[in-house]
Amino acid sequence: MGAAHPAAILNRLASTRGAVAIRILVALEDDYRVYRETIAVGIRILRPRAETKSVELKALEEEINRFEPQVVIYSGPEAVDSRGSPAWIELSVDPTSSTKITVKGCRFERTNPTLEELLELIDQVE
Repeated sequence: MGAAHPAAILNRLASTRGAVAIRILVALEDDYRVYRETIAVGIRILRPRAETKSVELKALEEEINRFEPQVVIYSGPEAVDSRGSPAWIELSVDPTSSTKITVKGCRFERTNPTLEELLELIDQVE
């Protein structure tokens, strides 16, 4: 019997703590999969009532349709229809470039946001 995947363990732990409060989709190119997974796991640990899914960028549109997230964190420049998601974070993988953020219709930019800043944005939607 093989060991359980850490993400599966965290999702089970989160599901035992109460109903899902928010769905978050993290989609970055596979070249940045460690970065993508670290963001997703950090959110799962620090926001256990959030259902967080991590996917390759090429699966973004399909997962938006299936998962219906309230928050999408992705590395652009994929052109996708927001389909009503209240928060979009186009995360720049270049720390000197701006991350473009839209939360409930308000647009702004930040350079190299921390996980704490991402969590603050998620909390605005929740």
